[in-house]
Amino acid sequence: MKLRLAMAFAASVGSTAVHAHSFAQPYQLPMPYWMYIYGAMAALALSFVVLAFFLRETPNAQQPRHLLLGQLKMPWLQRLFQTAMFASIVLAIVAGLIGNQDSYRNINMTYVWIVFALGGCYLSALVGGWYDAVNPWKVSVEVLSKRWPVFGSGYIAYPKRLAYWPALAQYMVFIIIELFGDTRPFSLSVILLAYTALTLLGSWLVGSRQWFYYADLFSVLFRVIGHMAPLQKNAEQRWVLQWPFAGLIGQRATHPSLLIFILFMLSSTAFDGLKETQLWFNLFWKDPWNILTPLLGEHPIYAYPYLRPWFIAYEVFWLLLSPLLYLGLFLGFLWLGKTLSRSDLPLTELTARFSYSLLPIALVYHITHYYTLLLNQGVKIRGLISDPFGWGWNIFGNAITGRLPIIPDMGVVWDSQVWLILIGHVASVWLAHVEALRCFNSRRQATLSQFPMLALMIVFTGFGLWILAQPLKG
Repeated sequence: MKLRLAMAFAASVGSTAVHAHSFAQPYQLPMPYWMYIYGAMAALALSFVVLAFFLRETPNAQQPRHLLLGQLKMPWLQRLFQTAMFASIVLAIVAGLIGNQDSYRNINMTYVWIVFALGGCYLSALVGGWYDAVNPWKVSVEVLSKRWPVFGSGYIAYPKRLAYWPALAQYMVFIIIELFGDTRPFSLSVILLAYTALTLLGSWLVGSRQWFYYADLFSVLFRVIGHMAPLQKNAEQRWVLQWPFAGLIGQRATHPSLLIFILFMLSSTAFDGLKETQLWFNLFWKDPWNILTPLLGEHPIYAYPYLRPWFIAYEVFWLLLSPLLYLGLFLGFLWLGKTLSRSDLPLTELTARFSYSLLPIALVYHITHYYTLLLNQGVKIRGLISDPFGWGWNIFGNAITGRLPIIPDMGVVWDSQVWLILIGHVASVWLAHVEALRCFNSRRQATLSQFPMLALMIVFTGFGLWILAQPLKG
């Protein structure tokens, strides 16, 4: 019996890496994956050389030029989108509570995890500030504040020491639920109701303005990503069009909690990819350092039914620790840059100034790992709208045809992932170099400070491509 369990587990482990987020079937790379990694690293180094020679930014430089598009004064259109967002969340909650509990037939799972969570991130990267205008929970609080003004003003002032820690805590819980929660429509609806209760309580205590700026997960997440958007509103509430990622120039992490939030955006995605690799499973289940076998009296693979909860706890531990590991790397390379350039700026100041330069990497990691979910599962929302409860309805006549997935060519997926990883890291190198020119007194000092940052970006590039290539290299 034990032997059969071990063999079944070994087979499942062997197939796990093949069925990663981005690939539904095995794909053989046209050339060794290490060639892609070295090529991307070389391109990144070349981009640094080009920036060092040709970028002429001054420390007092203004924001990049943008195209002013004007002010869209159509309140009825905003109300329409607000109503649609509110209705979609209500529908998802109700469908999870009373609808079919098949995750693929109930609109609840596809809408919340794929359309709202993933699609919301990618929409924020295109149109900054969209969520703040239509946030269904914020709209609910605004309606309640007309009857009970305390929801707008709050009972107590928001404690400054809390900063973004509540949003970070929610983010960590959100990722834990996503990766390990094994949610079903009903449990996901319960989670949404709990999130709603927390939002209402927080707005009642500290006021809606402070809660949604600092403490609400999706408000903070979509706003941070929105800084990278080419289309967004300026201080005068006019729509402007600018270069992608240009909105990050001059942004600062005003509190350590915001820095950890940004790092968790990066580390949680990297961890999700790492945990599906053969290497990650072997570190625990093959016991390479012979730690568990003497304690158990048998090889860990034979104790799988008993060790499985401990393995999940082990994974959660490393997930929560991951942003601190990235923080250590980030601070270490910043310190090296400070030492090389002989800068008088304190490390805390440099950390605040350069933290936003990591966001393009976090964004492209997220896209490369998850964007095919929008194509495979997200597009099924077309058919699920015709049968949201999974009861066999066909309201719009496309309950079946609307669920056909888009299956992209695997070669195209891999090539797009490589290009996205490279573009994101080049953007981060550019942002860091622009910030260095704004921080330091000379181009020479700025360039010297960026050599360690270039090394860090190269490490991130290699690691990101290595994770993506694991399901393919065999």
